[in-house]
Amino acid sequence: MIDGRLDCSSKLKAMKKLTILLVLVLGSMTVFGQDFKSIVSSIEKGDIATIEPMLEDMIDYCFNDDQDLLEKPEFVSKLKSAINTIQPKSSEIVHVADSKGEAKYAVAKIVGASDAYRMFVYTEGDKIIEIRFNKE
Repeated sequence: MIDGRLDCSSKLKAMKKLTILLVLVLGSMTVFGQDFKSIVSSIEKGDIATIEPMLEDMIDYCFNDDQDLLEKPEFVSKLKSAINTIQPKSSEIVHVADSKGEAKYAVAKIVGASDAYRMFVYTEGDKIIEIRFNKE
């Protein structure tokens, strides 16, 4: 520092640190968004095998008024049933955000054969802990 001002070398170091931090933050946000995109896309396609490894051992499940905490095998069965009921034709992620602690969530619109549903997917770390479907 010369006369209270940063010299060129100090400015360059500060810019490098800021650039690295920005890349890390934006990179993690992109990966996070892509994870939810693959989850929503898999549900739209009925491809449960893709998301099954991401499921926690116990998952909150909600389809309209049917709500329960289920073990993974029963959750998979209920999710397949929900997909068969909805018959998804398209999906769109509406919102992705952080929740408490390590929890994150996404809100998606799933357009089915006869109705549209709002789907909420909650994750903690790299595991899905809850999926909800509410008819719009």
